[in-house]
Amino acid sequence: MGKLGQLLVARGWITVQQLNRALTTQQVVGGRLGTCLIEMDSITEDNLLKGLSEQHGVPTVSLDDLRGIPDEVIALLPDKLARRCRTIPFRVVGTRLDVAMLEPRNLALQDEIAFASGKRVMVHVAHELRIVEALERYYREEASSRFSMLAERLNRARYFWERDKQPEPPKAEDELSRLPPMARSAAQRPAPPVAPPAATRAQAPPAPAPRRPSIQTVSMTEEERSALGNLSRPVPAEPAAAPPAPSPVVSPPAGPARPAMPPSLPTLASIDEVDAAFTRTHDREEVARIALSFLARNYRRAALFQIGKDKVSAWMGQGELDLPIFQKFSVSLDQPSLFLNLRNGSSIHIGPLPPMPAHRELARAWGGELPKDAVALPVRINDRVVAVVYADGGLKAGKGGSGAGGLGGMDLPHLQRLAAATGAALERCILHRKRAEAKS
Repeated sequence: MGKLGQLLVARGWITVQQLNRALTTQQVVGGRLGTCLIEMDSITEDNLLKGLSEQHGVPTVSLDDLRGIPDEVIALLPDKLARRCRTIPFRVVGTRLDVAMLEPRNLALQDEIAFASGKRVMVHVAHELRIVEALERYYREEASSRFSMLAERLNRARYFWERDKQPEPPKAEDELSRLPPMARSAAQRPAPPVAPPAATRAQAPPAPAPRRPSIQTVSMTEEERSALGNLSRPVPAEPAAAPPAPSPVVSPPAGPARPAMPPSLPTLASIDEVDAAFTRTHDREEVARIALSFLARNYRRAALFQIGKDKVSAWMGQGELDLPIFQKFSVSLDQPSLFLNLRNGSSIHIGPLPPMPAHRELARAWGGELPKDAVALPVRINDRVVAVVYADGGLKAGKGGSGAGGLGGMDLPHLQRLAAATGAALERCILHRKRAEAKS
């Protein structure tokens, strides 16, 4: 157990279990301990910086300090030196140069920086991710996909947090109360209805009725079924169980021949309805359809992927997808991707799909364009990631919609609750199968 890890545990910012898990991850993928803890969502950036500051005895650098650094400050350190020393100069105060370092105790590096800049150096500490991000921004050092995706995730989460902190606009009645009495009564008086011109009414075509896309199911191999506990194995019927009511079938639209689709579910309007629907089924395919039906209200595309031992494969999809291409999607988990990050401990991906081969292969299912507003969450059973919930193309703009990160009008807590409920429902399917096998 390293000194930083001991310090973070002693302060109560992480648990011993989280530290051990991060140390194991560090041995596999490398990087600093703090990076691994952040990837696992075990610690906040603020608490990690507090721990680093206490460990090294130097002040921290804020995220704002590392953004918008003047060119003349960046020019004080040559590119090669900044990259080798993992150092970012961010402020000049008289003859003093403030720098953010990954190794603030390295006196030899401090001497090099002071000699090259001609200034007295004051050292601040930053964690690995922000140093890498700043080196890419100011010194053209390309960051690996691991750091790029983690930075995107943290920056997106910080954006939502800062946005939600903004004060709400004054209510209409508050604005009216500030007006003089006569102006207030005029403002409250309803405006008379204005009829559209006759020509406009005659030419306006009737609005087309909304149509929900059909849910598309992907057949799976035995190897892929085993990744989710072999849930698709037939279950002996219980004597007291009543057969479930058949779901209404939506006829496919007229046009070219399409693959057969499973029965469609009515749109579920709330996460409570999803929970209730989950409790009424012990079929894994029905669980997947319920989850996708909930996402259908807010996203152009929604999909479930199953996570096997060595690869991720398409399971079920809905929306603007080319089914034959989607059916064939399968990538190895040794390739960089959001699936690998989620399998390795990340709790969510929000934002664009980075231009990686695995993501480009997936994007072929809808024409090749990488979405700018994707969201993906892991589905866990006993801390093991068995599936991934994915959606993109938020249909609702406004707060939380596609105009604000692509959440499609859904709150993050609802998405996280959906992933957790899906995992619990799949686990119940496993237990139901085992009980049925024990009775037979």
